[in-house]
This record gives sequence, C-alpha cells and structure tokens, in this order.
Amino acid sequence: MSGSISGKEWGVGDLFGREFVFQIPPYQRPYAWEVQQAGELFDDLDTALGEVSPAKLEQAPPYFLGSIVIIKSGGDARAEVVDGQQRLTTLTILLAALRSEIEDPDVRSQLRDLIYEPENRLRRTPARYRLSLRERDEEFFRKHIQNDGALETLDGVNEGQISDSQRNLVRNARALRERVQALTPERRVLLAQYLVARSFLVVVSTPTFESAYRIFSVLNDRGMDLSHADVLKADVLGGLAREDEREAYAARWEEVEEDLGRDAFRDLISYVRTIFVRKKVEKSVLAEVRELIKPASRPKWFLDEVIFPYADALDIIRSASYQSTGDTSTINGLLRWLERIDNVDWVPPALVLVSVWQAAPDELTRALSALERLASLLMVGRADVNERINRYASLLEALTTGKDIEAACKAMEPTTDDLQRARAIVDGDLYLNSRVRAYVLLRLDAALAESKVPNAQESPTVEHVLPQTPPAGSEWLAWWPDDAVRQRWLHRLGNLLLLSRRKNAQAQNLEFEVKKARYFSAKGGVSSFPLTTQVLQEKEWTPAVVERRQAALLARLEATWAG
Repeated sequence: MSGSISGKEWGVGDLFGREFVFQIPPYQRPYAWEVQQAGELFDDLDTALGEVSPAKLEQAPPYFLGSIVIIKSGGDARAEVVDGQQRLTTLTILLAALRSEIEDPDVRSQLRDLIYEPENRLRRTPARYRLSLRERDEEFFRKHIQNDGALETLDGVNEGQISDSQRNLVRNARALRERVQALTPERRVLLAQYLVARSFLVVVSTPTFESAYRIFSVLNDRGMDLSHADVLKADVLGGLAREDEREAYAARWEEVEEDLGRDAFRDLISYVRTIFVRKKVEKSVLAEVRELIKPASRPKWFLDEVIFPYADALDIIRSASYQSTGDTSTINGLLRWLERIDNVDWVPPALVLVSVWQAAPDELTRALSALERLASLLMVGRADVNERINRYASLLEALTTGKDIEAACKAMEPTTDDLQRARAIVDGDLYLNSRVRAYVLLRLDAALAESKVPNAQESPTVEHVLPQTPPAGSEWLAWWPDDAVRQRWLHRLGNLLLLSRRKNAQAQNLEFEVKKARYFSAKGGVSSFPLTTQVLQEKEWTPAVVERRQAALLARLEATWAG
C-alpha cells in the first residue's frame, strides 16, 4: 500500500495538529490571495456560524473549506503541499488574527499551538511551525504572522520594499485582524471555536510526486480556481525526473512569472499555443497545449527553448526595451507602434521575430517593420478576427522554416486588397471610425515629424477644424455655403487634427483665427503635433484647402505603408 492514494475529511483543529507539518515546496507559485479572497473566506465562515449560541455550537452547520493535495509518507508528519497553499496560508493568518485579539489566555495558547508547536520533550517532538512557506517567504511569514505578537510588527512593514507575495500576506493579515476586531469578544471566541471544531477540509494524500500531480491535474480539470499556467507548470515540472531539476526550474519559472506579472504570463501561454497550433482555439488553451505541443513529454525543451526565450521576448515587446550595442530607437519605436494596434494577434509572430533575430538588429528591424506595416493595414482596413488569425498563421508557418529574413518579410507583404481597404477607410469619413482615427492621425503626425515613435501624448483627441455645426452668419458659412460640400468634407482626414486634450465645446464654433489662437495652439503658441501646426499656418479654411490637405496627407500615409 506504499503507493496508495487516500482521501479523508479533517477538521481544522486536527489538520493543524501533530499529524501534519505542512511545507510549501519551492516549485509552487507565490502566495497570491488578495484581500478580497481573504475577506470572502472570513465572511463565509461568519455567515455559516450564524447566530448560534456558544452552548449550541455543535448544532451549527459544518463548514466545508474544500480539498487539498499533499505528498506524505506513512506516519511521517511532513506533508508537501501540491495544492491548497492559498487556503492553508490564509487559515494560518486568520488563526493568528484570532490569537492576537482574543483575551482569554487559555484560548490564545491553544490558538498558538495550531500555528506553532513548542518543543515537547516527553513526546520527543521538536519545536516546529505547522506551516512553512517557500524559502523566499518563510522567515517573513514567521516574523510577521506566526510568532507570538507578530501582527504588532505589521505597521512597520514598508510595502514598497517587499515582494508581491509578502505584500499579500501583510494586507490580508491587516484585513483579517480588522474583521476580528470588529466582532464582540464573545463572538471572537465563538468564531475560533467554530473554525477549529466545525470547519473541515478533505485531504487527498499520496506518497509520490507523480501521483500527486495527476490528482492535481484532475481536480483542476473539474473546476478548481487555477490558471492554465499553474496547471501547465505542474505538468512540465512533473515530467522532470530529478528533484533538484524540479526545484531549479521551478525557481526560474517563478522568477519569470513574477517579472512579467501573472496576467502577462498567462497570456504568454496563449501566445505559445498560437505559435505552435496556428489556428483558432477549438477546445481550451490548456487542452490544446497539452494535446498538441505535449510539453510534459519534453519538459526541458519546453522550458529552455520555448517558455523562457519567449518570456524574455514578451518582456522586450511589452516594455519596448530592446537593447543592443548600436542604435535601438528604430526597433523600440516599432514596438511602441505595435502596442497601439487594437488587437493582440500580432504578438505571437512578434515573439518569434524577436527570439530569432534578437542578436541581429538589422534583420530584426526589417522583420518588425514588415510586421508593423501588416498589422497597421489589417487594423485600419478593419480585417476581422478570422482573417487576422489566418494571415498571422501563414506567417508563423513561414517562420518555422528557419532564420530566413527574406522569406519572413515576403510572408508579411501586404496584398493589394489590404492596401485598398485601408485607403478606403482613411479616404472616407475617418472621424466616424472611432477605432482607428486617432491611430491614423498619430501615424501621420509621426511621419510629418520624421519621428520613429508615437507622440508622447498618451490619449490625444481628434478634433474638427471646420466645426460640425457652424453658427449662422459666421466666416465658416461664407467659406462653406454649400451644405452638401460641407457634409462631404466634414469628417474627412483633411479636416481633422490632434489636440492634447478636449477643449470646451463652445470653442469649436469660434471663427478660424480666434479658434487657432484659443483652441488649437498650446502654451507659447506652438502645438506639440506637426499635424496641428499645419493648420495653424493656414490663413483660411476653404474646401480647396481641405481637399489639398486631404491629398497630401493621404499620399504621406501611403508612403509609410509602401515600406
């Protein structure tokens, strides 16, 4: 029976007793529960307890806290936590909060024993903590949560100097302590009794790492609150035979995940799936990675040649922080332009391009220039998601053939249809196309400024020169007497400019010279947008001026798309 799997219900009071000494292994992700999740646990317990009196606590309905998965051998109390870290850690914090705020010394001592077991010379057991976190957080957890009086140290913790997991520990400890403080002294004791005597978890125990991770995966597939990155990590690390390798790769995985952020790392897994599968998701990201890429069967390859290189590339792309011995402004400028695309379908090809040509800036410049042009045309031309997926899938297919820059650029060459559709959007009522109007004008503005990067203004507004409702008797109507002509040009590119912020609506109808001075000019009379400076240089704003400007701007934009 040494390889058997067992499952048993345990009360919290027994779970944090002599039968178990829980250890969070280094390959686990950091403590991630935030105040919301910790608060929900407290509220659920408090609600389940209800208004029962201390004398009738046994009649209170039991509260089920879920299941945990551990690796544990025979009578050895040591238990490696495969799943359940978040609940065990949060329960320990709650026990510490109750210990801190309950006045009865006997109850406080009993709560302490659930957190920390003193040495018992008669039983020949050493002093030990019921739960030990990963090495990075272990000492912090003991100092600020588990030790007697530890919660008194929380006010002195500088959140700016600790990790995300430690920040979660601190915030949850403060929040749970405040929840306990809000209870009456009698209710605090009753809640502690309910937690210890009437709250339960199911412990699934197995003596081997491999079987524990099989259980972990099955439970996740049935709806446990884990991301596909967490499960994939379990799959891949479970495929490594040696414990020292698992720990080393787990530490690297955790470092990369923390550097990128959990949301971005989760996105990375989706991008990896797209790079290899190259079609729309039919099942789920996790299922298709498992079935079609099979990372668990080649864990070192998946980690060393896929996850870590693409994570590095994603960090460069997101932060536009490419570094080289030469000038990097062009490459980082292209990355900033790509970030302004209104979808993320371009990201998987960009990951491959940066990974392949990261050490070759000239080739990377060519490749990213071609990708940025294609992504821009597809966005402006309003290609739908299926078309984008198919186009980028063809590109990814071409990129799998090797480091051929000519083949890569050819695969990104826009079609005549791409150019015509984008031109039709730009040459039409551009202002009414709210998804692309600001992007198009920023692209033009940078071209006029001969700049490699977008204007530093984060969210410029697109404004009309000829107002939408010119007042009767104004100069505008003298220039634009024909209502049909006015409507034809009102929302066109030639009648639009960029402003750093939206102006007062009344100012839009001012006469042209006044409007230029009060509405279009920045401090000192100079606009930060060359596109707007063009308008300031005009003496009048007639249909002929707008038509001339339309043709010039359209030609300039087409030149940027010409490559």
